[in-house]
Amino acid sequence: MLTPEKVKQQSSTRAVQDMTPERLSYLISEAKIRIELFTSRQFVEDDSRLEVAHFRLVEAMALTDNDETLGAEARGITTESDQGYSWSVERASVTTGSALVDSLLRQWMAFTAEASDGGNVKAILL
Repeated sequence: MLTPEKVKQQSSTRAVQDMTPERLSYLISEAKIRIELFTSRQFVEDDSRLEVAHFRLVEAMALTDNDETLGAEARGITTESDQGYSWSVERASVTTGSALVDSLLRQWMAFTAEASDGGNVKAILL
């Protein structure tokens, strides 16, 4: 399970190091929710592979945790020119906001599907 202290130990970025424990706790819980939305599954606390994706997402969110980026995300703007005149909006499927983390989660989902019987719903016929 990720904690603010663990995130600070693992990350070498200044944005994470300068962040308050309260803000990191918020990002950790928000990242967990994004992962649950992306995978449509309950979050698994004791899976080291999933923890890597969780950490990377928290770190990515910490690096983009500023008013300009958050405002652009809220408006759905993915790219913006220096003049502010041209911008593009991407309306895609559910994403965590990080292409790297999306890829890690897809690989994790494929791995867990192979390890189990291919799904997370089981039915027993009597």
